[in-house]
Parts: sequence; C-alpha cells; structure tokens
Amino acid sequence: MAGLSAATIARGAVAQAAAARPSVPALSWLIAGSAFGYLSDTTLAGNPTVCRNAFGGGSTWFIADYAGTNAIPSPIPSGYSGVGLLRFTAYQNGSTGLIDALSAGLPSWVTAVQYDSESWTRTPDLEQGAWIYNTHAKVSYAQEFCAAAHSHGLKVVLAPGNDLCNNSPNPAYPGRDPQYPITAHADQGQNYNAFVRHNLASAAQYLAPGDVFEYQAQELELDAATYQSVTTKVAAQVAAVSTGVTFLAGLGRSKLPSDGATCADLSAAATGVAGVASGFWLNVGHYTDQVRPMICTLKKLGY
Repeated sequence: MAGLSAATIARGAVAQAAAARPSVPALSWLIAGSAFGYLSDTTLAGNPTVCRNAFGGGSTWFIADYAGTNAIPSPIPSGYSGVGLLRFTAYQNGSTGLIDALSAGLPSWVTAVQYDSESWTRTPDLEQGAWIYNTHAKVSYAQEFCAAAHSHGLKVVLAPGNDLCNNSPNPAYPGRDPQYPITAHADQGQNYNAFVRHNLASAAQYLAPGDVFEYQAQELELDAATYQSVTTKVAAQVAAVSTGVTFLAGLGRSKLPSDGATCADLSAAATGVAGVASGFWLNVGHYTDQVRPMICTLKKLGY
C-alpha cells in the first residue's frame, strides 16, 4: 500500500465491500411515511441502514392519508426519491373522498393516489358493494376512481380489502344484502377465497401501465402456503385483465397491536411469492414487536 493516500485506500475498501455484497431483488414498495419512521427508529429496533438499502432506490411509493385538507406534508423522507402517494378510503363521501380532494386541490407533491376500499365506516356502504360493476348501483367505484385519477394525470394504486367479501347486512342495497357474500361451501367460509371467487382483482382492468394493484395478503402471513396460493391466484387474475401493471402483496401487521408474525413467518411469506409479487405493502405500527421482525425480514431479503 506504500505510496497510496488514505483516501485512495478508503475508496478501494468501499469498492471491494460493494462488489462483495450479494445482489438484492429489485423490489417495489408501498409504505406509509409513519411506517418508514418506525422502521428507521432505533429505539423500536429499527435500522436506518436497512431502510436506506431497501427504500432508497426510487421504487418506493411513500403514503400519506387524506384527511380533508390539502395541507399535508410530503411523506417522502428527506434525502429520498420516490412516488408521493395520497391514500383514500372513499371515492366520494363529501369530505375525504378522491372527488372531494380533487375539488379542494391536491398537495403539489402528489403524483399518485390509492383507493383502499374496505369493510369499515371510512368507505361508504354503496362503494363497498360496488367495487366491481354492480347492477343495482350501476357503477364500479374502482372504475370511477381510476377514471377520475387518470384524467388528472395521476397514477393509481388499487388495494381492496378481503373484508369486502362478507355476510354483513349492507343498508345501501335492496334487502340489505351483502354484495360479495361468503359461502361455507364454495369459499370454505373464508373471505380471501370469496375474494378470488368474486374476482375482485378484475378491477385491475381499469388501471393503466405503470399503475399498481396491491393484494392485502397480510392476514394470511402466518401460513406461508396459503399466502402463496391465494396471492398467486389473485396475481393471475390481475394479469388476465391488465398490461404493465405492478402487482404487490401486503406484508406485516394484520391485527393490533400485532398478529404475532415472526421474522421466519414474514420471510417465508415474502420468499414464497418471489416471481409472483414485484414487491410489498409493508404494514408496520409503532411497536417493537412489529418493527423487529420486519427489519429482520428485510435483511433476509438482502437489504
């Protein structure tokens, strides 16, 4: 090493380390700005270096929730690049739906919007029952959401919940009938089987190339075989009706404060859909029991 400066030696060491590092999968991510913060928080067993390795490549869609105001700061962390994504749980509800936000004006950082329709009070009953075309509502709200977003030059993420399939009375429809019911025989009583049978993923036909369809598979993550099987079926349904659409799967918390998923559980689920999902929506709350296994999983994936 005689004659070489300390700086030259240091640069050589960095280059050797980079060359020795195994290649990692080029995954895409959906992650809330808050979840990124938790995974970066060392007091919660977070790891900023792992976060930089995983989410610093520009293929991360950082999420902020719309709450009836356009005074929403960008969820993209300082020093990072990525897609600024604004999440909605309604197409139109008079206050926090996409149409309401478009009327009020979107924050300047928004380049994509997400429709997270689920069986909860945040999604109107009528929309819950007409994710795909409904003969009573005479509309598909997934289609309406995509059309409105695309007309404003926005990318779209569709992420319907498995729980849109249920047997609960829906007061928006005749007889209060559920529109995507679960049957004990055909679905073995499981909403994710009903999701496949009702083909809710066919809403991907309304997406444009460069958009995202995300399947909320996280409730299946404690059973890697089921996670793989159902996610693969949904991915095939998306591929059958769309071109150039990125397919992602949910991974992480499925219950509060934790579903008990270990690093081994999460890693098995994630690696089981390699080649099926192009990445994941990471669901992580303000709990060490969620942060620690997710950081461990990201490390096992090569980050």
